[in-house]
Amino acid sequence: MSGNESKFSSELVAKVNELWKRYPHKKAALIPAMHLIQAERDGWFSDETVADTAALFGLPDMHVRGVVGFYDMFHSEPVGRHVVRLCKTLSCKLRGADGLIQHVNERYGVKNGETTQDGCFTFKHFECLGHCANAPMMLVDDEKHLDLTADKLDSVLGGLS
Repeated sequence: MSGNESKFSSELVAKVNELWKRYPHKKAALIPAMHLIQAERDGWFSDETVADTAALFGLPDMHVRGVVGFYDMFHSEPVGRHVVRLCKTLSCKLRGADGLIQHVNERYGVKNGETTQDGCFTFKHFECLGHCANAPMMLVDDEKHLDLTADKLDSVLGGLS
């Protein structure tokens, strides 16, 4: 390890060490480790978290920043307590996703990439979540919600705290 271990919890460091054992090179474990790091660091990668992650892996900051910028499951700005991803690709669009997006915009006062005023959730449009047969669908954190209607969506979002 790099000496920057103390910047992360001992539990996270232990999990990263386990990841490193599964890959031929430490760098190959970066993405799974970044999921763990993001969860520990309030759901996003601040400049400090990018630097700490880069130091842990012995990589340049720009490498970690590039991964954060490329993958939309990583966040470079603070997010709400939950992240709501609503699929907007063709199958979902044909089955009402545009109406659901408009519903979220109007009812909850958030557009793509925005967080509700109470910090409950950040709303994101997403490219294909892989459940075209059950479109439209959304992912709330890691939980799938299929065959959405406005009522189902409200039931799910209304239950978040």
